[in-house]
Formats: sequence, C-alpha cells, structure tokens
Amino acid sequence: MADTTNAELDALFAKQKAAFLKDNNPSYEQRMEWLQTLEKMMVELRQPIRDALSEDFKSHPEFMSDLFETGGVLGRCRSAMANLEEWMAPDDRPLLDVVHGSSTCQVVKMPKGVMGNIAPWNFPIECSLVMVCDMLAAGNRIIVKMSEMAPATAKLIQESVAKHFSDEVLTVVTGGVEFSEYFSTLKWDHLTYTGNTQVGRLVMQAAAKNLTPVTLELGGKNPSIFLEDGVDDQLIQEYLSFKFCKSGQICTSPDYALVPEHLLEKWLETAKKVWKQTYPSYIGHPDVTGIINERHYNRIIGALDEAKNAGAEVINLSDEEPDAERRQIPMYLVVNPSDDLQVMREETFGPITPVKTYKTLDEAYAYINGRERPLASYLVTMAREPEVVENFKKSIVSGGAGINVFGFQAAEPTAPFGGIGASGIGCHGGPQGFANYSHSKTVYDCAQDNPLKMGVCAPYGEITQAFCDGIFAVPE
Repeated sequence: MADTTNAELDALFAKQKAAFLKDNNPSYEQRMEWLQTLEKMMVELRQPIRDALSEDFKSHPEFMSDLFETGGVLGRCRSAMANLEEWMAPDDRPLLDVVHGSSTCQVVKMPKGVMGNIAPWNFPIECSLVMVCDMLAAGNRIIVKMSEMAPATAKLIQESVAKHFSDEVLTVVTGGVEFSEYFSTLKWDHLTYTGNTQVGRLVMQAAAKNLTPVTLELGGKNPSIFLEDGVDDQLIQEYLSFKFCKSGQICTSPDYALVPEHLLEKWLETAKKVWKQTYPSYIGHPDVTGIINERHYNRIIGALDEAKNAGAEVINLSDEEPDAERRQIPMYLVVNPSDDLQVMREETFGPITPVKTYKTLDEAYAYINGRERPLASYLVTMAREPEVVENFKKSIVSGGAGINVFGFQAAEPTAPFGGIGASGIGCHGGPQGFANYSHSKTVYDCAQDNPLKMGVCAPYGEITQAFCDGIFAVPE
C-alpha cells in the first residue's frame, strides 16, 4: 500500500468529524460491538502478527508477539468490555438540601470526538491499538498513524482494520516524518503520541496551536535500586531477563542499575555468571529480538564505543560479537559511567545496562529525583521490609513503579499507564483511560425550591445575606 497523502488524511478526518456530528454519543450496544469486532480481529491475526513482527525486527520471538503485542490489545479490549457499563454510568453528586433544595447534579461522560493516535515502532501493534480500546469504549472516532519504521506490521494492521471497520469509526494511515508532522497539526479532539521526548515536545507544540488536548507516552531512564539483599542470583537473573525482553527496546525497561557501593563487584560477577548460564550461546538464539533498523543498531554500538573510549569498564555478558546482519547485540554492562556519556544522557533503549553505585538510599533517591522524571522506577529486595518499600513508593516521582518486577505495572489492563514530566502527560488503561478520552460534563438540574437560586435572583435581600454569612460561619 502507498503512504497516505495529506489530502487523503484531510478527507478521512472530515468524514469522521461528520460521522461524529451525526452520532456524538454512541450507545452501550454500539461501543460493545466495536470492541467485539476489535477482539475478533486480533484473534484472527495471531500468526500474521507474529510473521510481520519477525519481518520488521529481523528476529522476534513468537511468544513475545503473543504476550506483549496481540495479548496486550486483547487484555485491554476485554477489560473495557467487562467494565464498560459501569464506566458509562452517570455519576450522581450529593447536594445539600438546605442549599440546593431538591435539585440534582450528575457528571456524565461524553465522547470527545475524533482522536488521533501516533504509534511507535517498538510496539507497533500494542501501542497502536491499546489506546484504541479506551477510545472506542469512550465512544470516539479514531485515526491511527502507524510507524514507518515497522512497515510490515503497518501494512497488516491497515489492511485488517479496513476489512473490519468503517473508516468513519476507525482507520489507519501511514507515512514518514513529514506526514507525521502534518498529522499533528490537525484539529483533533484529542491527540496521543507514543515515542521519544524530543518528538513529544514537537507534537505538543503543534497541538497547542489548536488547543488540542494531548496524551504523551514518552520514555526515560528508568532506575532500578538494588538493596543489599537484592544482590542475589535469582533477582539479578530476573532483572537481566526483563532488560533482555525485546533487546531492551521497551519504554518501561529497566535502564540503569543502582547498586550498593561495597557490593558492586559481587553484582557484576553474579550478572556474568547467571547470564552465561541462561544463554551459553546468545547471537542467533531464537529468543533474541533484533534491533529495529541499522540506524538504531549503530546508535547502540556508538554509545558502547563512546563509553569504552572514555575509559569506562564495558562488560560483554555473552563474550560474543554483535551481528550486524541479524541486528543482534549481546547484553552489555557499563560500570560507573560518567553522567555526560550517551549511556547516561539518553535512554539506552537497547541491551545496555549502566551500573552506578550508591552509599545510602537517601543518596540514591536524591540522584534519581535530581534527573528528569522517569517513566518507571524499580526496587529490588528479597526481604521486602514494609517500611523500606513504603519509603520507596513515596520517595521517587515516576510514572509507575515495580518491586522485584520490571514493567508489569504498565501491562495490567485494569490500571492506568502514563508518565510524568519528561516521561509523559496523561494516561491510558483502566477507568482512568476511559476518563482520559471522555469529557466529564457536569449537569445540574435545578429545582424551583432551590434556596441558592432564590438568593442570587435580583433584587438581593435577606436570603442572599444569609448565604454570604453562612460561608464565613465556623462549622461546629
């Protein structure tokens, strides 16, 4: 399929705007039908999605496709269907009889209108469609812009959506950087972008010209704090396993590790041992996901070369060379790199773990909070002492957090997922995701026996004065 032109996007946008004007509050039954259609489509696409992802990434484990791409959309879709009736129900707000008489007040959830969703390459299925579940549940129309860096999955989803949905409800468009820039300038009723912080700023600037509300799902350098009892074979193996997922090309991947200073050598030796046991042979193994393209492959290799040239200790956990043909890179550790190196300035988004040391937990918390706010923060501890865990939850400002796990907080369909500051704005998932793509409209039904209305009707008199005096009366 050829890329979508600006004129074609304009036509689709106008068509969805007109459709929304005709039906600006789809029924529960209609929304359920849309979600059921999406569920059916995803089940049908299990193998085609596996094949498309393998084509785009050079190598992509099938179970990774099932669990985190197709499975993520199915989980979100089914959660929305299970909770849709409750989410759509008006929310009655209690009013004081002495002030409002028999008046009533409700908050009703209205669809916002036409949604734009700019999807990334690293999760081209999941990140293009999980938000769609929330958006359809909220009764909106949607245009998804797929990533040009994952062309096989873009083509598959574009063709499948066209087969299952009217383009008045949901449609998929494709194009390069200039098309994405134009996409951001349309007068969306809500615009969502998932990707890096630099582009997120540009998307927000474009949206601001139209006062378009935005949800930005960005990245960040997600820290993992190892307590003394976390320097353990099992927990380090689990940490490396999550870093290994999709070769680190996940926004919630643990980015760098903070290790007690006196246990650094033990942590490094344990990491070498457990990872060699896990994958005695790494390059070419079917579990290994390839780097998405040559540019990102070279970016990761360049970051490693910079660290080596700066004198940092760089440890290859597999003792195998990167493979440019397969675009596979072994897992690397970079020990105590300076903060001016690329591995610490930018999200690694690859199989590199910078390992830094700390003397006290307060020092570790101060280091994290002194940097841009991350999308996730993690604590690794075998004992899970309640006081320490509670302090961790409250001490770090991050989009989400995990204890002895790295990313599950983003995968739960009943809970919201979103960043804060440089790692994002807004959220999707759970009731908060439904609310994010809905307008909460307060409806006040005023009765004739409403004392407050009597007090503000001219001419002002004793009732008006009584209300004013009541505001300043100290409650008993």
